[in-house]
Amino acid sequence: MVKLFSLVVVVLLSSLGALGQRPAALETFASPDGAFRFVYPENYELLVGERILKATQGRHAGIPVCDFSTALVCVIYPIEGQENSRLEAAGFSIDAVQGVTAEPDCLAYADRFERPHGEESQPSPFRMNGVLFRYASARRMTTDHAQYSDLYLTFQKERCYELRIAISLAGDLNAQQPSSSRSLEAARADRARESLKLILSSVIFR
Repeated sequence: MVKLFSLVVVVLLSSLGALGQRPAALETFASPDGAFRFVYPENYELLVGERILKATQGRHAGIPVCDFSTALVCVIYPIEGQENSRLEAAGFSIDAVQGVTAEPDCLAYADRFERPHGEESQPSPFRMNGVLFRYASARRMTTDHAQYSDLYLTFQKERCYELRIAISLAGDLNAQQPSSSRSLEAARADRARESLKLILSSVIFR
């Protein structure tokens, strides 16, 4: 397990460089119960406990990227220097799915109609670091905001966990706008998503 985690850290560092981000020191987060851990760049903001509710999640995000009622931990992608961007917030979180005590129910997204994720794709199997996940994408819309999410469910130690990457924008990426502007916003959102996927790929369950 230690060797696997060390390998994941090396891959994360090299991948951040490939994304054009300056090499940053990495921090390690371990859940208080020891169930999981992951690494993240030190210039990303880590939120736990009441800070998930009270801290600013990005720049005036119309749809928060982390749910304070279910998130065990949240990492906020830095968006400073992108004042003219429609990218409002991006984050990675690990949530505890309440009321699900069996693996089939967890991986079948049994609670998806009870939570406001909006439109969802059909879930598909996904394996990472030896752990089976069930993946689905989701889109949530309000009048002036849109959120795109990647959802990964797994059942570990009799608990259902949802690993979530969320990107919040002012407006919809598919809305009417010049193609060059739409492409730029899509590129910014993709960079944030790919960076957060690196954190996702570092998650190790005990």
